[in-house]
Amino acid sequence: MLSMEWEAVIGLELHVQLLTASKLFSADPAHFTTEPNTHISAISLAHPGTLPRLNRKAIEQAVKLGLACHAQITRINYFDRKNYFYPDLPRGYQITQHHTPICRGGYLTFYLENNAQFISKQIRIHHMHLEEDAGKLLHSARCSWVDFNRAGVPLLEIVTEPELHSPEEAAACLTALRRLVRYLGVSDGNMEEGSLRCDVNVSVRPAGARTLGTKVEIKNLNSIRFVRRALEYEIHRQINELKQGIPVTQHTRGYDEQNNLTYPQRQKEMAHDYRYFPEPDLVPFVISDEMLEAIRQQMPPLQESLMDHYQHQLGLGFSEAWQLTETPAIVQFFTDTLHLLSPQAARTVANWLLGPIRAYVHSHHLPEPVGKLTPAQMAELIQLIEHGTISFTAAAQQLLPTLLEGSSASPAQLITRLGLHERPDTREIEACVDEILLSMPDKIKQYRSGKKGLLSFFVGEVMKKTRGKANPQLIHELIRERLK
Repeated sequence: MLSMEWEAVIGLELHVQLLTASKLFSADPAHFTTEPNTHISAISLAHPGTLPRLNRKAIEQAVKLGLACHAQITRINYFDRKNYFYPDLPRGYQITQHHTPICRGGYLTFYLENNAQFISKQIRIHHMHLEEDAGKLLHSARCSWVDFNRAGVPLLEIVTEPELHSPEEAAACLTALRRLVRYLGVSDGNMEEGSLRCDVNVSVRPAGARTLGTKVEIKNLNSIRFVRRALEYEIHRQINELKQGIPVTQHTRGYDEQNNLTYPQRQKEMAHDYRYFPEPDLVPFVISDEMLEAIRQQMPPLQESLMDHYQHQLGLGFSEAWQLTETPAIVQFFTDTLHLLSPQAARTVANWLLGPIRAYVHSHHLPEPVGKLTPAQMAELIQLIEHGTISFTAAAQQLLPTLLEGSSASPAQLITRLGLHERPDTREIEACVDEILLSMPDKIKQYRSGKKGLLSFFVGEVMKKTRGKANPQLIHELIRERLK
């Protein structure tokens, strides 16, 4: 918990690996692999005489994320050389955008929990720029190796304004970005594979002060949990130093997750240290009106507007709205199903999607979030339950799996084929209830002594005996009447 006497000021530098088949300036594969130095060529290794060639898909992915963040798209772009030496940088410099970042401004919406309520907040974005990734160093006690698989992979670096004030806000912001890039399909967002990495700039100042303190950068945090923990440690470290009269110096630190502490790495370089100049081997590229409009047309509805609609127009809770906007496929299925029913059915459709459908898809590892179920089948199934043709239990346990696995039959046809019509004969159900209760005198005694939770157990036993064809509400009423 941050002391009331101090305020933290946090900005993020986020590196998003764009989801492309090939690297930013070569045809080498860009996807993750554990086999070192297998996704390389003379071009990505910068052999003499080789020249870079820009990947159009990377530009489209960057623009798509920029539009989703309400940023201004730079129309005339060029690349720069950022000169520095590091063993995993094949060229001896990095091709990046320093003077013309592809996106400027905009904001990212994130959500913060406060007393069981979720508050919508925004952080402004300073800019986004394209650049190539470096390789990766692998160390042992005796020597170091260089894996160049990642060298040249397209990155979009997102630099936010310093507007966050707690580790919780930073974690929530990073969560929102990872969710957004996955939703748009611009990155897989897998932090453990390096597809999304985070550097944080943090300073502290007395509460109420307007002047920013001296910032410290923590590099290469590869999980949301580590971002939170590193910030907690670093904020307290800076406060303790200032209390002792020790000035904070601007420098770069790493994070030791095993010991949960940050440690100094080097003094922070300034822009002039990199000797930026325009990349002579790449011509400027232009984002035309036609290209911009084509990208807009490919984008799904924005999550933030959908969540607002689901909560305030359809009456769903935050958790339901959050989960329903996880992927464009779920959004489309939910929307199409409601068109066949009515807005009043929103909660019923949501309960199906987030309950039995999600459970079956996850447990059976289906590749699609709704399997092969169609909106028409979902709408018909809901209507059949409402009309009393089939019970919810029978529909969820016996009918739904068949539909999710790809049956082209309608729910009504499957009900007839599988003999799942709900039995209207109350006398037969009463006989089943009496039989079950007579066989469990000990359970009945426990129920009457106060274990009211056994009521659901009795209902479940009767449902088993009727193979899910009886109405659960009717069973519930019959059992309660007999156990008075």
